[in-house]
Parts: sequence; C-alpha cells; structure tokens
Amino acid sequence: MISRCFFFFFFLFIVGCNFLTKKVESMATPKASETKSDKSNKKNLYCYENNKIQLLVEDESTQKYYRPLMGNIFETKKFSFIQKAAMLSLIEMSRRPDEASPSARLQYFLRLNHKDYYFDFHPKNLVDETKMSYLKGLDILLKTFDKSKTLNHLADTLDQQLPKNINISPDFENFLQTYKIELLKNDALSESFFKGDEALTKHESFKRINLKKLITLFNSENISNDSYYEYSQNSLFKVDSGHINFALKCNFDINKENTIKEEQVLIDQKKSHYFALKEGDNFFIAVSSAIIQKPFKNYSTTYFIKSRPSPVPLPICQFNNSEQEIILFSSSGRNPSQHLKHLVSYDIDQVDSFQSLGELLKFSRHLFLSNPDRILYESKRGRKSQLDFFLSMNFPIYHVESLGDIIGVAAFKNGKHDDLSLIVDDRSKARLWCGL
Repeated sequence: MISRCFFFFFFLFIVGCNFLTKKVESMATPKASETKSDKSNKKNLYCYENNKIQLLVEDESTQKYYRPLMGNIFETKKFSFIQKAAMLSLIEMSRRPDEASPSARLQYFLRLNHKDYYFDFHPKNLVDETKMSYLKGLDILLKTFDKSKTLNHLADTLDQQLPKNINISPDFENFLQTYKIELLKNDALSESFFKGDEALTKHESFKRINLKKLITLFNSENISNDSYYEYSQNSLFKVDSGHINFALKCNFDINKENTIKEEQVLIDQKKSHYFALKEGDNFFIAVSSAIIQKPFKNYSTTYFIKSRPSPVPLPICQFNNSEQEIILFSSSGRNPSQHLKHLVSYDIDQVDSFQSLGELLKFSRHLFLSNPDRILYESKRGRKSQLDFFLSMNFPIYHVESLGDIIGVAAFKNGKHDDLSLIVDDRSKARLWCGL
C-alpha cells in the first residue's frame, strides 16, 4: 500500500468538504501492521482454498439451514450452474419475504464459462408494487442461459426437496419486531409470522409457502409480461480511476459528487439482501433492494410482501489489473457508493492477495453527509492520526460502530492459475460455506 500523509488546514475553509474528503482518504490508506480488526470474529472472510463449491448466505443460522441441502441441490450434477443460481434465489425469496420480495429490484453479476454478465431488473413504473421484478430477473436468467428448465419446474423441485419449515433469522426477527403492529393488521402475514399477538423469534420457524403457487401467480395474471419491466444488461461503464494500468468499471461515476437529492434517494434504500454461489470458475452474486410500504400488502394468499423496488441500483464496481480482479457490491447504509470510492483512494489497485484485500476491507470507514454537513466515522477501527485529524477540524464528527457492508468475489494470480473466492465483510453477519 502507498501511504500519502499530507494535508493543509487552511485550505479546508476555502475549498470545503471536497478537499477534506481527498485528504482524509489519502491519510487513511491502511498498512497491514496498523489495521485493527475484531479478533473475536473468527468467521472466514474468504475461502482459503479454491473450493469448487462456495456459498455466501445471510448468517450462521442460514448456513445451518443450507447444510442439508448441499448434497441434493448445490453439489449434485443433476442441475446446471444456472439452475442452482435460480434455485438459490427462490430459496432466499422464501426465507426473506421482506428484503427479497418478489417485487424487489434485483441485480446480479454472473460469470459463466469465462464470460461476464451484469443485469439490473425493475418495473417500468417504480411505484407499482404489484409487479414481480425479482422473479422477472430469474425468468430472464433461465431463458437467456439455460432453457432446459423453467421457473415453474424448479419451484416444483424445491417444493419437494426443501424442509416444510424455515427458521427465523436474527435480522428477520428484527423486522417482525419493528413492524409488529402493522403486520398484525394483515391476516395472511400475522397467520404466518405470529403466535397469537406475539411475533416469532429467532428460536422459532414458520411454514414455508408453496413456491409453485407463487410462480403460477406470476405467470397466470400476466405479471411476467416483458412490457412491464426494464432491465439493463452489461451496463457497467469505464470510470477514470486516476491509476495507471488499472481498469475500473462501475454502474455509477465515482468521480461525481452526489447531490443532496441523490443522497436522499440513497438514504431511502431501507432494505437490501444479498447471496452468492460459486462453482468452479462460474459465480453468481445477487442483491435485491426494496422499500417497505405501509399498510402491508401481500400477494394473493401467500406471505410474500409487496414492496416498492428501490429507485436506484445498489453500487457495484469491477476492479482489474494484471494481478487482480475484484468485483464488489456495496449493499448497506447511507450513500453506499462512497465506500467503493474510498477503496480506489486507498489504492485497491495494489492489493495482491486475499489477505491484503481483507485488511483493506476491515480498515476504518467514514462517510461525508450533507444537510447538515457531518462525518460518520468508525473510530474504534481507525488510526490515532486519523482520529486526531478529524478532531482538529471544526467539523461535526459522529462515532459509529459500523458503516456499510461490502460483498463480492476476487481472484489473484498465483503461479500458473488464479485463486477465486467469494468475499464477505467482517462487519456483517454474513457467512461463507467453503465446500468441496
């Protein structure tokens, strides 16, 4: 890593927050010896061997849920990689009907047979929560890359193989507790997620819905009609990173400062969910994003919650040079694109191993927010010099435990072959399953 530690206090008051942003980023470039990490967090942030099968899921309880499914679904040769990716997406929708709602915006990055594809699905009318853009994304996935099986066929397969009950994850428990009063007003939702007037907890489970029933609804009421949806394919564009021999593609311009209006839109992205699958050299990384609408509505007699798709996609960037390839989604918090911008300033182009990437991702993060102007800063992870710099400024600073959530995949040159692994953030509850 290259550390560029210089700043001029006087100019701060002349050029304002943009100057401060650049100087803080330059002095924050992490070194391995100075990076603080949570030593109590023993989870794998990447798979240490280039395992054929890898799975990225919500948390430890979800990891346990998938363990019995690995042999029959994800490790078997009965299903193609595309079919496995679609089934994983259907399972996650049934597990998290709040964040992976059928009407959520769906983005996914796919590598199949050494070719890359990026898709972003949402309905043309963003205020129409009746459309199922999440399912439309899976429908297009199968029709584009594997026509041998339909969504209906895969849903029928899952209905036969999945457990009848699904354990409540800690985050889903939080959702049920937060919206308890509103959920109780909906008979279908209260029947599924409550015992009497009490919401289910993480120690309990709910009865899984018949997936084929939802797919039939998607097809029968013309909800699947192409004219209702918009989706971009391979829409990542080249961005000037300021680094030589370093290619950067994103779905947003990292050199553009967000306006207050744009920042506010990003703040409104209340719910996002991610999951990923790797098999050999193929991988599939998906994120859904939705805005919960009240009063709560559900699809037909199912527990699937209607939500409004996020008006803007979650930020994604692809970083490339001769020694590395890194693809990252920033999936949480206010203005999540800033975290990817900062990685460029922190010299992500010089990362040459999973260990150094992990150190970079664990390093302290900060956010500049406006209206009012302020800094959010992970002070417990930062350097003393960085904190001293913040404190010396006449600028409001707020200490926070955790900022953002970054997931993705990375590959580094290792002799004659590339090591490839899914990546998780140590700030989140997400877990990796590193299989065969």
